[in-house]
Amino acid sequence: MTEVVSSPATRLVVPRWLDARVAVGLLLVLVSVAAGARIVSSAGHLTPVYAAAHQLVPGEQLTSDDIAVVQVRLATGGSSYLAASAAVPVGYVVNRVVGAHELLPAAALSPGTVLADSRMVTVPVQAGHLPADLGHGDLVDVYVTPKVASGREVPLPTLVLAKVAVDNREGGSRGFGGESALAVVLVVHDRDVAAVIHAVESGVIDLVRVPAGNAGLTTP
Repeated sequence: MTEVVSSPATRLVVPRWLDARVAVGLLLVLVSVAAGARIVSSAGHLTPVYAAAHQLVPGEQLTSDDIAVVQVRLATGGSSYLAASAAVPVGYVVNRVVGAHELLPAAALSPGTVLADSRMVTVPVQAGHLPADLGHGDLVDVYVTPKVASGREVPLPTLVLAKVAVDNREGGSRGFGGESALAVVLVVHDRDVAAVIHAVESGVIDLVRVPAGNAGLTTP
C-alpha cells in the first residue's frame, strides 16, 4: 500500500514594500480629506466690511448713501479695512480717491468736516474741451494752451496737473470773462491752487479723462 505524503502548507508573505505603499496611500487620503474639510470650512467664514457705494473723491464728506456693506473673505491685511461691526463712518472725510465698490480703507478717511490740505477750485472749460459725460468721481489731467496774439503759432498744450478728481460739473454754461464755458469743480491740493488759477488766466483749459485702469489711487 502506497503512503500519501502531503507537502507542508506555505504561508503567503506580503512584501514589505507593499505595506509601505498602503501606508503612504492612506496618509495621502487623510491629508486630502483634512484639506478639503478646511477649505469647505473657510468658505463659510465671510466678514462684513464697509465698501464705497460709488467712487469717492478727496474732500468728500461721507453720508449713508456713500457706504455699502459687503461680505468678503479677508486674508492677511484685512484689518486695514473698516469692518461693518464698527460704527458707520458717516461724517468722515475722504482723503484720497476710493474706487466704486472698493473696500473702504481706514487710512482713506479723516475725522472732521474739512480736509485741511484740499481745496475746491471752479475751472471754466469751453464745450468740446472736456468729455461730454464727465461727472463726479472722474479723474482728469488738466492741460492749458497759452493764449497768443492773432497770427502767431499756437504753442503745444502744457500739463498743469495729473489725476485730479472732479467733484461736480454744473449743468448749462456760465459767462467767464465774456466767454461762455462750463463750470467744473476740481478737488485740488492747496499747494496746486495757484498753478490752476494761473492756468485758467493764461489760456484755454482742457480736461482729459484718465482711463479707469490707469486711475490708481492718488492723494490730492
